[in-house]
Amino acid sequence: MILIPDRLPSFIVLVAFWIPPAVAGWAAGVLLWSSKRGRAILIYALLTIFVLAYAAAWFLFNVGRMPPYIPGATTDPTFAPPKAVAGLAVVSSVLVLPFSALACALAFRIGRALNRPSGTAKS
Repeated sequence: MILIPDRLPSFIVLVAFWIPPAVAGWAAGVLLWSSKRGRAILIYALLTIFVLAYAAAWFLFNVGRMPPYIPGATTDPTFAPPKAVAGLAVVSSVLVLPFSALACALAFRIGRALNRPSGTAKS
C-alpha cells in the first residue's frame, strides 16, 4: 500500500489552480457554436462568475488546510494564523484570480477556434 502525504491534495490545488478554469473555458468555447450575441454575453457572464467563485473557493479551501510549518501556525489544523490568512488572500487575489481568468479566456478562445466550421470568418 502506498501512503500519500496528507498535504498532497493541498499541494495539487496550490499548483494546479488554473486547470478547472481552463477546462470550463474550453468547454464553453466548444459549446458556443452559435454566434448569437445574447448567447455569447450569457456565456461570458457565466464564465466571469465561475472564475470569481472559483478564486473564492480556492481561498476558502486552502485556509482550512494550512500546513503547520507556515510561520505562526500551530499544530491545530482548525486554526489559521491571521498573517498566513492575509498572505493567502494576497496570493488568491494577485495570482489565482488573474491567472485563472487568463487560463479560462485562452481555453475559451481555443475551444471556439477548434469548434469553428472551416471557411467561416473569425469573430
